[in-house]
Amino acid sequence: MDKPARSTFKQMMNEVVAYGSCCECGSCVLVCPHNIIDYVEGRPKQTAKASAAFDFCGISEGIGCDVCAQVCPRLFPREFQLESEVFADEEPVHAGVFGRYRRILVARTTDPEIRARGQDGGVVTGLLAWAFERGLIDGAAVSARDPERPAHPIPKLVTTREEAIETAGSWYTYCPNNLALEQAEARGLERIAFVGVPCQITPIRKMQQADPAELDNGRKKEKHLERQRHFLKGFGERVSLQIGLLCSEVFTYEGLMVEKIEREMGIPLAEISKFNVKGKVLIYRRDGDMVEMPLRRAQEYARPECHHCGDFSAELADISCGGVGSTDWTIVILRTRKGEEIFDRLVAEGRVETRSMDEFETSMKILLRLARRQHERVPVPPARPNEWVRPQPVAALPGEG
Repeated sequence: MDKPARSTFKQMMNEVVAYGSCCECGSCVLVCPHNIIDYVEGRPKQTAKASAAFDFCGISEGIGCDVCAQVCPRLFPREFQLESEVFADEEPVHAGVFGRYRRILVARTTDPEIRARGQDGGVVTGLLAWAFERGLIDGAAVSARDPERPAHPIPKLVTTREEAIETAGSWYTYCPNNLALEQAEARGLERIAFVGVPCQITPIRKMQQADPAELDNGRKKEKHLERQRHFLKGFGERVSLQIGLLCSEVFTYEGLMVEKIEREMGIPLAEISKFNVKGKVLIYRRDGDMVEMPLRRAQEYARPECHHCGDFSAELADISCGGVGSTDWTIVILRTRKGEEIFDRLVAEGRVETRSMDEFETSMKILLRLARRQHERVPVPPARPNEWVRPQPVAALPGEG
């Protein structure tokens, strides 16, 4: 297949936002060099000219830009089309149903405080805390509790071990973590660990893999080119480690949290200390009680945008983590040399304990099933179907089937 023409702002607004596949990561807003779009009610919105159409960008149709469209995870190249570029410099690795990887294992933190606060085995929080202690990172883009809305996450840049621990846990409602990178630039931080779901990992890889030379169309002044280059590449260059979270879908805050849990079930959101999904929804209250909800009831409030995502296991991350089919343990997929080296240091210093994936047969079966299902469920966009060339199904490796 010939490489398609570069995507444009107009295509992004029509074929992603209007079409209904926008994942709400906010990356297009983050990288917009000319203040054309803002993040409004979870979507990019053209705000530069109120009288203009929603898909009009004067810069795009004038001197040219479209930086926003180059990082959109729903436009070409998609996550599976980026794989060969992201892993180009890696030695041969396994290529399974859940993407390329070097090793897969199960782990949990040895820190009692982090284990009590973290999600599942607390590996992600433990890794961030350790990385701050060792001076490997000067910031981490994560989600944190919204001080104004209980049980609601907001993007946040944390810069200390204590802040990382404070933001431990998942809420299963969407949070545009990519927007936290704006805080990193404002503070001049250059070694950022990024924690996010697959549709947030992909745009950062697109920033890192993008060729800024393609911005030069011969019509721009150097100052315009330099600004566009900076916004296209600058945020991604600050990210030194990507930790992906396994994700099949998340739920709407107003639907699941407000309507279902608070109004129908009578549980004040301010009283919820933790939230988890293990074949059913587990709601932990601050008084120590735990309330269960059938997962199918929660799925009534699943975001339809999530069904346009074909990546369950954050296949482009350095390290992928999640608690599928396990309790108090984290499935860890080491994908890059960098991710493997960092994790091995964590193990060598006794900060996590590990077990073989062979001991978690159920988790492996669930991981494979969800990864396959997600590869197969994505609808082909109607506007440019020729760009959507799915790879042939990957045969399971020994021990994976």
